[in-house]
Amino acid sequence: MAELLHMTSLAEWRGRDGALAPASLLTEGFAHASPDWATMLAVANAFYTEAEPQVVLVLDPDLLDAEVRWEAAEPAPPPGVPEGVRFPHVYGPIPERAVTAVRYPRRDAAGRYLAFEERCATAEALDLLPHPEGGWFRQTWASPVGVRPEGYTGERPCATGILFLLRPGETSDWHRVRSEEMWVFTGGGPLELATGGTGPRPVRERSVVLGPDLVGGDSPQFLVPAGTWQSAAPRGSAASLVSCFVAPGFDFADFEMADVAPD
Repeated sequence: MAELLHMTSLAEWRGRDGALAPASLLTEGFAHASPDWATMLAVANAFYTEAEPQVVLVLDPDLLDAEVRWEAAEPAPPPGVPEGVRFPHVYGPIPERAVTAVRYPRRDAAGRYLAFEERCATAEALDLLPHPEGGWFRQTWASPVGVRPEGYTGERPCATGILFLLRPGETSDWHRVRSEEMWVFTGGGPLELATGGTGPRPVRERSVVLGPDLVGGDSPQFLVPAGTWQSAAPRGSAASLVSCFVAPGFDFADFEMADVAPD
């Protein structure tokens, strides 16, 4: 039997104690699973729209203790899944030994699932998750001091900080935030950070290299002014790790992705 795919919250996966017992075992008698990645993507966008981070567990059916039954979706398959597709239902807990891989969902700024990705060793070590702009991140700090700045939505910390990783071939796509953002080189290879003005679309104006070669011209940090378009990518064959600090504190309500390429 081919591998099976089960989606669960990151918190539930971290809190497992040798086996995973989804709530559906009590309510429906089985754990839901999907037969392939295209179906898993459709299921995620239909039923897992909450903000809580999720993971997809890749299961080896031969290592499951419980029976797997292939059954029709009730009342109907989710949008994007053809009629007649049967879903694998696991009639018992999922033992940890049956999980052969873990994939992390990447979502766009609106929350729609785009793909399920494997973490590299650095992202695994730092417990980073996919960011909508590209790359991998984890918030590491939020000031306990709250503010209600004019022009912003609601209260937020006066400042926040994240770790942000870009691997070779990955980019931080053109985006902007309402607050100022300080980029600080943290480790790995150099990173090229470009800015694109504050107009309705990005127009590439300048770029700076954040990196360790200070004598050779690399910068240790760079401030992106509030509302300025920005994009970044590793410069070379090594992954780049930076720390980003935003003031007033970051909120996705203040985040905007560009829908066109820069002029």
